[in-house]
Amino acid sequence: MFVKAAMPRHFSIVVFGLTQIAVDLEVLWHMVRNEYPYHTFWHTYLGATIIAAVLTVLGKPASQWIKTLWNRMAVKRGNVDFTVSISTTWVASFTGASIGAYSHILLDSLYHPDSEPFQPWSASNQLRGVINPHVLEVACVVLGIAGLAWFISRERRKRKARASSAIV
Repeated sequence: MFVKAAMPRHFSIVVFGLTQIAVDLEVLWHMVRNEYPYHTFWHTYLGATIIAAVLTVLGKPASQWIKTLWNRMAVKRGNVDFTVSISTTWVASFTGASIGAYSHILLDSLYHPDSEPFQPWSASNQLRGVINPHVLEVACVVLGIAGLAWFISRERRKRKARASSAIV
């Protein structure tokens, strides 16, 4: 949310979220099959690069479709204030997918003992243990809340300004 607040037109939070899901489908696959390690190829920087490329292309139309559905539900419930712009640019799709994929690998590298982010070149993970996992969780929550507050505040100001100019 902090990145979305910082660059609202150039970052797709929807593509970011879809990328997070795509990366973690690997973990779900291994958990269902009771296979360890859970974090394998798609949790490497090489795997993340492939996922980012695919989600850049697929994420743009998927984002626009999801936002169209969101707007239909908001209007149906009389919450026009919750509608969003349907447009997703290629830049926003690229940054959402790239930041989504690479931040996922970075954070998992700091947190999970089975993460080997530099495979196939190296099985080491020198990032594990660099930061206390609890501190990492708290930092993510704080940044998320701060970003959400920033984003909502900006959106409210924009919507008020549009409403004022429509009246004139």
